[in-house]
Amino acid sequence: MSIIRQNIMESAARYFSEHGYAATSIQEIADDCGIAKGSLYKFFQSKEDLFIAFHEAQQEALYTRVESIRADAALSLREVFILETECHFEFFLNNKFIMHDIKQLDASKGPIAPYFLQLRANLLKYSKEGLIRLLGEQFRPNIWDLVIMYNGIVREFIFLLLYENKPLNIKEIAVYIVDRVEEMAACIVQKKTQPLLSNTMMNHYMQCEKAGKSILIKEYRTSLLANLLSTTKELSITNFRKEELSDAITMLQEELAKESHKSVLVHALLDFVGKEHELKPIVRQLERYVCVKQA
Repeated sequence: MSIIRQNIMESAARYFSEHGYAATSIQEIADDCGIAKGSLYKFFQSKEDLFIAFHEAQQEALYTRVESIRADAALSLREVFILETECHFEFFLNNKFIMHDIKQLDASKGPIAPYFLQLRANLLKYSKEGLIRLLGEQFRPNIWDLVIMYNGIVREFIFLLLYENKPLNIKEIAVYIVDRVEEMAACIVQKKTQPLLSNTMMNHYMQCEKAGKSILIKEYRTSLLANLLSTTKELSITNFRKEELSDAITMLQEELAKESHKSVLVHALLDFVGKEHELKPIVRQLERYVCVKQA
């Protein structure tokens, strides 16, 4: 990286941190670096490009550190995941403005929106890999449920540290969270809990996030219906019952594909399919989107 580019990114980090993204101008950063505004545009075409470049550099540093932790043979798998969790806390605490930017910017509009989606996808990807390493391959069917619960807990503690200034110790928080995750995983095994978030659904979600685009409601419904069909084929029930369920799901697909579907028919079919215990979690997810016509 050239010295000028490095100076621009360091200046941008300082201005974004002190004043926020919206209140920072390209002219201020150029003046701070002692260069003309036109010279800055030789490196970054817009403030959005500069913002994204800086965040990507910070992310790269985070994931490089995580990979080095995972490569340390002297650490147990539990110690590795505790340190990974600490890294995520330190990343957001050292870059507080990232959380403020995500909270304040309208992530549904503008060129920065795809970046926020990709950031989330990367965080979920590393969480999934870390949890599988910690818990083992036997948890892969339920891994996305655990990923979302883990990230939800981490996010709430980050908010407490950033916005409420609670006197909490990062190391203690990380150990506490990993303890809770292991307990949840053990409970899933004990109760033989069926996953809410299937690999099929979440893989589609991750593909959209990595591509920097929101999932369309229509695509999401299609993914859930495909998941219903594939799960039905694996059920330990009679072939006659499988045919009944498959016919009902096919009717659902056909009705939901219409521009104006019959709500009574759709809900009747969902109730019929949802009577099968293993299909009920997917049906519940589908119920949230049957009346939504666009993303």
